[in-house]
Amino acid sequence: MPAYNSARYIAESMESVRAQTFQDWELVVVDDGSADETGEVVRRFADGDARVRCVRRPNGGQAAARNTGLREAKGELVAFLDADDLWLPEKLAAQIPLMEETGVDLVYTDGYIFSEEGDVSPEERFHVLPGEARGTEMFRTLFESNRIGTLSVLVKRAALDAVGLFDEDRAYQNSEDYDLWLRLARNGASFYGMTEKLMRYRRHAASTTHTASKLLAPMLAVVLKHAPDTALDSALVKRRVRGLYRDLISSLVSEGRFEDARRRMQDFYAWDGGAPVTALQRLLLHLAPRRYNYISREVLYRAEWHLSNLKF
Repeated sequence: MPAYNSARYIAESMESVRAQTFQDWELVVVDDGSADETGEVVRRFADGDARVRCVRRPNGGQAAARNTGLREAKGELVAFLDADDLWLPEKLAAQIPLMEETGVDLVYTDGYIFSEEGDVSPEERFHVLPGEARGTEMFRTLFESNRIGTLSVLVKRAALDAVGLFDEDRAYQNSEDYDLWLRLARNGASFYGMTEKLMRYRRHAASTTHTASKLLAPMLAVVLKHAPDTALDSALVKRRVRGLYRDLISSLVSEGRFEDARRRMQDFYAWDGGAPVTALQRLLLHLAPRRYNYISREVLYRAEWHLSNLKF
C-alpha cells in the first residue's frame, strides 16, 4: 500500500484489509514522505497488529513506493491496495482458490466506483474480460484498453520477478500499473478476470487521477512505449494512439491549458504524419482554442467518419 498524505482515508483502507475473511496476510504500507499524520495512523495499526508494517521513504512517487513495498513483501502472492480504496471482506478468499484451481499468474476482479460522499456509480465499471486469457492475446486486448484495476489484482511473485518491478519513470506516473500488466502479458503470463465485485474504488477531488489529463498523459506514454511491439498490427496502434492523443488534447482544452494542448498537438501532428483531420485540428487549436472541442466533435470527427465509410 503506497501512501502519500493519506491520513484522511488510510485507516478505512487498512481496516478493509484487516476485515478479510482470509487472514494469512501481511500488509506493507509505504509512507512516501507524507507531511501529514499518515505515518502515525499506520503506526497505530502496526502496534495493534503484527501483520502490519510501516516503511517510510523520501517522496519518490507512486511507482517507487510500490517497488519499495514489493522489496519488503515476503509472500509468494502479492496484492495491491491504494491508501484511499477498499477491499470487500471476501476479496482474497475468493481469489486464492481460483488461482490455485486455474494455475493462472494473475487474477483480477470487477468492483464498485464510489464518490467521496459514498454514492456508488452504477453506470461505471471496470470492463473486466471474464475468464482466462494469456500471452499475446491478452497483450493486444490490454493495449486496446486497460481492463485491470490495480486494487483488484492478486499476482504470483514469480511472475513479477520475471518481468521486473514497476517502471519509476515519472512519465508513467498513475499508469505504471498498466505498463506492468502489458509487460506481464507480453512475457506470456496468464490472467483470469472475475466478474464478482470485490473492491471499491474511491473517486474524489484529491485523487491523482481526478483530473482527466493526469490519467490520459501517462496512459498515452505507456501506449507509445509499447506501440512498436511487433505483436501489434498497425491499425490497432493507430486507433489507440490517435484516440488517446485526441482525448488528452480535448481534456487539456477543457482544463484551460491551451499551451499544453498545443504542445501535445505538435507531437500528435508529427506522429500522425500530417493526416488531414489532424492538420485541421492543429490549425483550429491556434485560431480558436475555446471552440476547439465543439468544432472537433461536431464537424471534424463527423467528416472523418463519413470519409472513412465512403465506398468507391
